This record gives sequence, C-alpha cells and structure tokens, in this order.
Amino acid sequence: MTSLSVGLLAGCGSSDDSSSEPFPSNVALAGIINIEANTRVDLDTGENLAFGQEPLSVPQELPANFVLAGYVSDGEGLYPPIDGLQASSYVTDPIDDFRLPLKAGETLVLQTFATRAADSDPGSPVTFAIFTLEGDLLSEARTDPGAGATEVRVTLPNDRADGDYRVVIEARGEVPVRYVMTSPANIMAVGQSFEWPDHDFMPGEAIVAMAPGKGDVSAALSATGATMSRALGGNVWLAKAPSTVMQQQASRQSTVRWVESLRKSPGVSSAIPNYVMSSQAPTAEPLFPRQWHYSLIDTPTAWQLVADGGEGVTVAVLDTGLFRQSATSWHSDLNANVLTSDLLVGSDFVDGDNVPADPGNSVGNSVYHGTHVAGTVAAVVNSSGGTGLAFGSSLLPVRVLGEGGSGSSADLLDAIRWVGGLDNGGEPKADIANMSLGGLPFIQPMQDAITAASDNGVIFVAAAGNSNTSVPSYPAAFDKVFSVSAVDGAGDRASYSNFGGWIDLAAPGGDATRDANSDGVADLVLSASAAFIDGGLDPVYIGLQGTSMAAPHFSGVLALMKGVKADLNYEVVAPWLATGALTDSTSASRTDDLGFGVLDAGKALFTAISDPALTILSSSPSLVSLNSETQLSETVTLTVLGDQTQLVDITSINSEQVWLSVSSEATVAGDDTFTFEVELIPEELKPGVAQQGMITVTYESDMTRTVDIPVAGQRITDQQARNAGRHFVLLVEPEPNDEGLYEGVAISTVTVEDGQYRFTFLHADGTEPRPVDQVPAGKYLLVAGSDFDNDNLICQAGEACAEYPISGLRQEILITSDETLSGVEITTSYSRPTITSSSPTHLPRPGFEGYRLRLKDQNRTVFDSIQKAR
Repeated sequence: MTSLSVGLLAGCGSSDDSSSEPFPSNVALAGIINIEANTRVDLDTGENLAFGQEPLSVPQELPANFVLAGYVSDGEGLYPPIDGLQASSYVTDPIDDFRLPLKAGETLVLQTFATRAADSDPGSPVTFAIFTLEGDLLSEARTDPGAGATEVRVTLPNDRADGDYRVVIEARGEVPVRYVMTSPANIMAVGQSFEWPDHDFMPGEAIVAMAPGKGDVSAALSATGATMSRALGGNVWLAKAPSTVMQQQASRQSTVRWVESLRKSPGVSSAIPNYVMSSQAPTAEPLFPRQWHYSLIDTPTAWQLVADGGEGVTVAVLDTGLFRQSATSWHSDLNANVLTSDLLVGSDFVDGDNVPADPGNSVGNSVYHGTHVAGTVAAVVNSSGGTGLAFGSSLLPVRVLGEGGSGSSADLLDAIRWVGGLDNGGEPKADIANMSLGGLPFIQPMQDAITAASDNGVIFVAAAGNSNTSVPSYPAAFDKVFSVSAVDGAGDRASYSNFGGWIDLAAPGGDATRDANSDGVADLVLSASAAFIDGGLDPVYIGLQGTSMAAPHFSGVLALMKGVKADLNYEVVAPWLATGALTDSTSASRTDDLGFGVLDAGKALFTAISDPALTILSSSPSLVSLNSETQLSETVTLTVLGDQTQLVDITSINSEQVWLSVSSEATVAGDDTFTFEVELIPEELKPGVAQQGMITVTYESDMTRTVDIPVAGQRITDQQARNAGRHFVLLVEPEPNDEGLYEGVAISTVTVEDGQYRFTFLHADGTEPRPVDQVPAGKYLLVAGSDFDNDNLICQAGEACAEYPISGLRQEILITSDETLSGVEITTSYSRPTITSSSPTHLPRPGFEGYRLRLKDQNRTVFDSIQKAR
C-alpha cells in the first residue's frame, strides 16, 4: 500500500476554513468527514436505542429527495460472539414510520440486509408499505434478507393525488435487519450496490498476461499448479487453477489467493480473476408506444438527411443475443435487418453454437435485453411496432451475456477480437460495436483488443453504468470507447446514471420515476422485446430504463453518419464530439454528468454531410431546466445548421407558462448564432413541484419553420441537513490478522454538525491504559462508519462507510510522534465503490465483514468511547 506523509497532505490544501487555525501540540490527526448528497438516517437505529434513546413516537419527516438507512427488529437478544468482540445486544424496534411527499405513480425502493443475528435465526422478513395519513393501505411489499430476497418496491397508485403520505417499514421476524430506502428522485437501487463490491468472477479461473520474451507460458503457470485453458490473443491466456484450489470450501477466497500467487510468477506481467460481466440492469415497466427519446435528440431532422436509415452499415450488438421466434426468424421488428446465418458463424460466445439467440430467464422476468438494445439501433420501418434510429442498417447479434444477463470477461474479450477481425488478420465484421454491458474493472488485454479493433476501423460505444457513481466502469471507460451516460425526458442526467471525467456524451436512457416531458407516462425507452401471451412467446415492445438504453442511441446515430461518410472512424468522431459538433453543446466545454453534451442526431448528421440542402435552427440546450436554488435563468443559443448562405429571420419567441419570462426578441450573437434569455418566476410555482412547458421559436429560412424547446421549472424547498448517523472513526493496522479482521489502534466517536463530521486523534502520551482516542506513531488505515445494528462492526451493508482517501482504494496514513496531520477529508456514503484502473492491483473482498469497534490488545470496545461522548 502507498504511504502518505505529512508534507504531501499539507500540500493538497483543504476547503475547511478552520484548517488555518493552529492545533494544540497534542493533536496527531484532525479532519472532516463529508456526507454524500441527500443522505438521511433513521433516527432510532439499534445503536441509538441500545444507549438509552427512546423509539420515535411520531412519523419521522423526510424530504422529497433522500437515501436513508436504518434498522428494525421485532425481537431482542445478543449477537453471536466473534474473535475479540464482547457480546453486544440488539433491541426491539419493530416499526419505522416516515412521512414524506409523493407524486402519483412514484416508486420507493427498499433494500434489506441480514445482520449477524440472522446466522442462528434466518427468519427476518420485513414489510414495506405506503399508507394515507389516515392509515389506509395503498401499496405493500415484503422482503426477507435471511432467505435471499433483499429488494422490493412500492408505488403510489396513479389515481392518488400528489401530497404527503406515510411509509412504514415493519420487522416481522425476531432478528434485526438493516435497510436502505431510496426516494423517487434518487432511485439508484437498480444498479447501486450497498455492499462491498465483490466483482463476481469464475472460481478457479484467471486471465494472465505474459511479458513479451519472458519464457514459456506453460512453464510459468505450472509453478502455481495452473494450466492453460485457451489463448485470448497476443500474450494473454485464460488459466485454470489446480484442483486443490477448487477443493477448498471457500473457493472464492482461495481463487483470489491463487491469483495473487500468479502475479508473483516469473514472466507474468498481470493476472486478474476472470470477472463476470452483466447487462446494465434496466427496469421493465409497461409503456404506451411513444418513443419520446427520438424527438429529444432531434432524430426527425437526421432522418430527413439520411432517407435510407444507414443502409450498408453494420452494427454489432454485443449483448444477450436476440429473441428468436423460430429456427429461421428473429423478432419481427428486427428480422429484416439481421445478417444472414453465414455471417453469424462464431457469434455466440456463451454456448458456442453459432446461434446468438436470447433464451430468456428460467427464473424471474425476461426483458430480452439484447433485443431491446438492437431495436433502438435498427428496428425496421414496417408499419408495425416501433422503429430504430438506423432503421436501414444491418444487425450483427453477438452473444456474450448468458441467462440472467451475466457473462465472463474472457468471452467478451474473445468477442471483441472476433468483431474486430483480429484473430485472422482480416476485415472487421462490423462498423460499429455497441456494448450495453459493464461492471468490469480495468483489464489491460481488453484495452489492447479494443485499441487494435478500433485501429482496424470499428467504432466502440458502451453504457456508462447505472450505479450513480463517478468511479469508472469498464468497458465504457476504456480508451477508444465512447462512454454514454443516460438522461431522462428533460435531458437531465438520470438518477441512476454514472458520471465523471470519463463520460463522453449523454443520450436518452429514461427514468421510471419521472414524466419530465409531461406526456402522461413514465420516461422509459420503448423498444423490442418478447413476452408470454396466451401461453406462447410473442414479440412485444416494452419500456426500460438504463444507460444500456442510452448507448444504442449513439450507435444508431453513428450508423446514420457512417452511411453518409464512409471513412467515419474513432479518429474522425472524437474531435467532432469534443468541439460540440454532435451534441447540444455549443463549444468544447464538458461536464462530468453529460460529457460533451446530450446527443443531437440532426446536428450530428449535418456535421457528417458536407453540403446539406436545408437550413434549420438548433437549440442549445435542447431542453431548458430551471430551479430556484441553482439555475434561475438560462441563455438559449440558436445555431444555424445547413446552408449558411440562407438568410434566417426569427419572427417570434413565445411561451404560455406564467412561471416563465422569455425574451420577446433574439439577439444576434454571431454570423450563425442567436441568443435569448429565459428566467424562472419562482413565486408562480408551488414549492417542490416541477412544471414542464414549451418555448416556441418561429423563423424564416428556406421556408417558415418552428423549433419547440421543452422547459422545466421547479421551486426548490430547503432540505434538512445531511445526516448519516453517529460515526466511529478508526485508525487500524494496515494488514488484517490471521482471522482476516483489521485491528483497531484508536477510536474517535463523532456526531453530525452542519452536515459534516469533525474528528480528532491525540498523540499517545504514555498513559496506561491508553485512552481510546490516542494513537502511537506509525502507519495506519483511516476508516469511519456507522453501526446501526449495534453489533460492534462498522461499514457493513446498509451502514455508512468512509475510507481514506477514497472508499475502496485505501492508502496508509503516516502518524509521527511530534507533528499534527490536519486538513484530511473523506466522504461517507451508504453506497460502495468498484474496482477501477486507478487500482490495477486491487482484488475483490470476498468475505469482508467490516471493521471491528475494538482496540488492539485491549479488552475494550467502543462502548467506553460512546459513554465518554454522551
């Protein structure tokens, strides 16, 4: 692990105004724990009740937007003892009652987690319900973490009025349960993990890269008992572990230890588990046949410029395969565009049977993920069903995800090489490759394959992921892959969508919790699928949400562009994207949410066509979103696209919304741009209620035209301070003990103040027994978290956790005996990070149980510290 010294930290600075104040000489370490946005906490957790607090007697008030963690239990007792921890108790708290505002049709998500007490009594069911304030039951669901059922949803019926409702979480078992509840505006549970990432991998398998010229691969692997399973191209191999590894009871942990030994073998440049990937977990809901997502990105303009819909261009969809109606027919909306069987040979990397058909799931709902993605790219125009963006292009289905939407990184690597024509040195099999999948860490051999295939002419597009995190997700974050985040019907980043400096652009992904475009239905992306009807499987159309739905929008637009510009490749597209030529952006500016902007299909096609015959105005932003807290006004830029010699005259700018003030005339901002101002009038809006409307610009060019600009406005209410519960800040030994548990050296107990926690550790002064907040000189890991269930372990699933400097990427802190280390900042959250390229040697944490609230070599827990703080 990397060690950080005082000098290095001081050079980083701090945003804390008090950091410039001198600290007493006995302070060893001082810092701040920030709290993730919208974080809230159940006010009567088990830990609070165990130390004297009475259960709440009235419903706890919650704002509209929140992510809340808590505790319920219908019984009381003692947790089973574990190494070095005194027996702690759990207490009765059968019901958590909340009051919060909801809109008709909005959904809440509850995820539950079994506690240590469930080891001896797995019966831990929980009910989750919405009631009227008068007590009438409106929606109810049941979850049982002890039996593996951990996530449920409740929805306010569509016939109910917007307003305040009661939400009740009730324990139905004798053992305690931790939970996380998520509000409509912050639903991350689709792709969010509240448990430590344990990137699933194939037990007993590893992807091994050999250093060039470093000897025979079989000799290097045999030293660890490994055998070669198959070549993955270049110096990369899929290796199998010896039988002794697989015979061990804890095969996952033993696989990780075996991979660590591979890394030490002579000639091995890297070794990682054979990670399992999955589709980007969309949510299925019924949806009227309205493809709002095409209008959002100005697809009708693009279709006017490319009448054949991308004919002659091939798009490979690396996914679950396609729904197959018969031995000779695919989904009726796709069949005409699927390539012939001869070209499909080798395209099923899951079964290897050369038939990339999606079999659906034997358990649970089947959304036919690959079919849905393919429909957005290239569903045909046949007077039936929906249509795809590149409706005239050819589809190459490539099956890399099996039943349930999961697959291995080895299969994906093979598929990338196959599509790119790398194995036989031939031509690539597709012009564009869509990868609506993810959840992988950085894998160098996969990056190498993508780079080589891109150099061979393939343009790669991938879904950014649905975890609402800035941590890079692969393959989207690889170089030479266009990473696509998701927006809802208002063009705002969807609540689940990943974000960060690695995002290239955004496209419609939908949001089941919103009707941001005010069309009367949820903002879901409609496309092809299949379902059981009258006892048989038939092709249908369903609405899904996810970055998996966003990525094929860009793949489809790229296919249209390739149809008019044959030499289109990554090197051509990337500079256009960076200058705003393909999105609603007017410059090279970018944001972490939307990259270089929201995809604009019409603008992209104008860019690809050298001499368009039309002259139109394009709006930036394409949708105006205003609120009373951060965005009271907006300058809208209208850019002339097409024939620049055609005179454009803006005759009127109108809006019927009383809560909106719009300039009556546009200002000429340049030879081909106009601007006008839009301002929110907050007093005309109800607090906390979003409104949607339209601004219509009428202008003369080659003919009289209009451009409609959707606008959304909201009067933001003040929200209660962020709170993640009492936090225990620990300095622990960098390496775990023989039992795999980290030994605590010092503990500080802190409570929230103005949305932050401030902690301090003192230098050890030689007093025995040493006070719990004093730390000897040495190297430690700095961690912090909550203990909602009072089991003397922090950072378990459903509890807040922070690690220095970033959760999941721990680094050592150096404490000296005579200096103060100040200005340290970490962030606490209920969510958990993923493995990234920033930590290429990082491996999963199978079996990680959290950090113990116990001091090393002392028969005390944090109980003493809590009593002192009270």
